[in-house]
Amino acid sequence: MPGMPNMMAAMAGGNTRRVYGTAYWDGSRWWANVGGNNLDARWLDPIQPLQGGKIIVDISRDEYGGSTALVIGGYTDQPRPSTGTVQQIIPAGVVTQIVVEGADGVTYTTDRFIGSTSPGDPVYLTWDAATPTVIGTIQQSAPPPPSANIPETAATQPGSETLIATASDTWWGPGGWGSYATSRNGGEDVYSGTWSGSTVTGAWFYGAPRPVLQGKTISRFQFRLPARLRAGNYNSPAIIHIYAHTDSARPGGDVNRVAGPFEIEIPANFQGGDMDIPLDLAPPVIAGGGLSIAGNPYVAFASRLKDPESGRIKFDWSS
Repeated sequence: MPGMPNMMAAMAGGNTRRVYGTAYWDGSRWWANVGGNNLDARWLDPIQPLQGGKIIVDISRDEYGGSTALVIGGYTDQPRPSTGTVQQIIPAGVVTQIVVEGADGVTYTTDRFIGSTSPGDPVYLTWDAATPTVIGTIQQSAPPPPSANIPETAATQPGSETLIATASDTWWGPGGWGSYATSRNGGEDVYSGTWSGSTVTGAWFYGAPRPVLQGKTISRFQFRLPARLRAGNYNSPAIIHIYAHTDSARPGGDVNRVAGPFEIEIPANFQGGDMDIPLDLAPPVIAGGGLSIAGNPYVAFASRLKDPESGRIKFDWSS
């Protein structure tokens, strides 16, 4: 943000503006880096900053023209998981590392833990400076015996399961996730196609697999496509291409699309609605993946932040 000094000078006295930046350690002290400017800031106590970690900064200007910066905390695109499952214990000399799959479906490695644990153990997690600490094993009680009053036919009754998107976003090769147009700054809007030489793809994510769906026969797969944004030829119909992918959360690159495309025509000024998706796109989603749009024409759709039902999925099933 090259204009940071000008922005601070232009602020009226008594006002506060919230900006976003990263923490920077120069070897002797921490700075709040906002748009390339290292600000000498105060830090809300306690904060454990991380080199390059994302932070929120409140900049205030008093009536005498003086300005101060206060780092009020760090932030992430999704909340940190409070529980997980131990996947692996790695002896490394005097330091032992534990690999944990969080409840969000993401794998984390840490050398911070209290007590002993074994692979397969469900554990509690706490977080400091983006690093988890395993603070104990979750004690599990034995399940109650099955009731003799439950009819045997109950297991064969149909049911349904609804998945709410844990994230939506746009992948753009030069900048990665959340770097394109209104997907920036955590906007999470979903784009597809090519515009002015930039090719983008969009995706919805749903977290960990749903055990209730394992082994079920899916009879219907519905998807909530949110309202179309004013991007590209918004006033013309568009045929979009929907794929299933295998990623439970944003990967390091674009998602791994493994099924599709399913093509459907979206009208001009589309305001959102439910649609039926072919059942052959269901298995990757049930296994912990999600849905993606890719290819031309250039289109954009509202994020889960603008529409909480953006990307909502409903499976109807029978045993």
